[in-house]
Amino acid sequence: MIKLSYLNDFRFLLALVVFILISVLIYRQINNNLEPFTDSNNYKNDSVYQNQVKLLSDTYDSMANAKRPVTDLLNKNEMPVAHQCFVNFYSLGCRYTGYIGPMDEGYWDPDVAVQMAVKAGCRTFILEIDYMNDCAGETLKYFPRIVVRDVQGKLRINSTSNKPKCNSPQNSNIRDVCEKINYYAFADGCQNRTDPVVIVLYFLRQPPGSIKSKTVLDYFSNVAKSLSPFKDRLLKNELEGGTYNRQSQEGRLLINNIKNYSGKVLIFSNANTTGFREAQVYSPNEDLDFLTNLRLTYTQTKLGITENGTTAPFGILETAENYMIIPSDREEETIEATKLRWTICLSQDPSKPVSEEVYNKITNTFGIHCVPTILFDTTNKFMFTDKTFKTYSFIPKPKPLRYIKPPVVTPAEPNPSTNANHGMLRNPTVA
Repeated sequence: MIKLSYLNDFRFLLALVVFILISVLIYRQINNNLEPFTDSNNYKNDSVYQNQVKLLSDTYDSMANAKRPVTDLLNKNEMPVAHQCFVNFYSLGCRYTGYIGPMDEGYWDPDVAVQMAVKAGCRTFILEIDYMNDCAGETLKYFPRIVVRDVQGKLRINSTSNKPKCNSPQNSNIRDVCEKINYYAFADGCQNRTDPVVIVLYFLRQPPGSIKSKTVLDYFSNVAKSLSPFKDRLLKNELEGGTYNRQSQEGRLLINNIKNYSGKVLIFSNANTTGFREAQVYSPNEDLDFLTNLRLTYTQTKLGITENGTTAPFGILETAENYMIIPSDREEETIEATKLRWTICLSQDPSKPVSEEVYNKITNTFGIHCVPTILFDTTNKFMFTDKTFKTYSFIPKPKPLRYIKPPVVTPAEPNPSTNANHGMLRNPTVA
């Protein structure tokens, strides 16, 4: 009877352990918004998904072989060396990186989306970052992820392709996108793989708390960790003797020769990450302030968490519509300011791309550097003509809109007659 009691106790404990393990697995699946025992890729059988993949492939596959690096253009001596500053180029940008559309209830597929963006020639990638309100738990509640939201803030990604809904250190769609960019943008098959890549971190929100709070810093730190695929391509201090971490030399960053950034990744962000400078408990690769080369501020319309800079800004994030209402008596002032401010403009309504008319006006008049295209929108064909980005991902701005780097002046050897001989009197000479 005693042995039977021990056996029953053992069976009970074993059953209890199995029950606990199954409960934990089910909880994790529910918490990560996963459907237990289902194929997470079932959405790829949807006709709408397949149509989007076909649309992108038909449109951009044929463009890949026509791309050439900006160095080819510069080697033709079509642009003086003093004009070859990074800030003197328009760049082809991609909005909604990782999203293949359509805009409403579209699909998240970073492999297809990034591959097609690179074939189209995109070298500036906008990552729109937010957190999910309904993700519970202290560690997941404010975990950053890439999102697609409309003008009302509603999520537009089809939920069947958006899993796990609650991201974590193990499942980060920011890291997924960065891995795809690093793979495709610098692959041997990419015709302009030596061109620099710009990553724009566009934060829609940040957790409640001050910029020095642990909650906010941890949130930004999780983004920094997701940038790890670029660790071997980020700017180092030795480039031209400058220091580009913590936005230390934004002005110098912009006027360096664009060739200096061949094969490199530049990180631009609209977040105020200065709280890291006091915390000093995060390693460099977990410190978003350390990794950020250029801070984006605004002058007229606040987008996301962008702040209105109190000091002279070198990066601007604005709406395209704002540049359409600048009065004529302020045009020259705006042109001069934009020569040394890398400026990116987004549409006021995120579901609508910037039109050809607006694009031409703000780039040709003011020299706006980047107006990202929406790849799955069929009205964007004007972005891929001979006058725009058919061949090059970086194209020179017109001369009147450029910053001209002053020449380095080497002092001439002084006339011997000006030599004071260290204050000593010269020996008299006999004529």
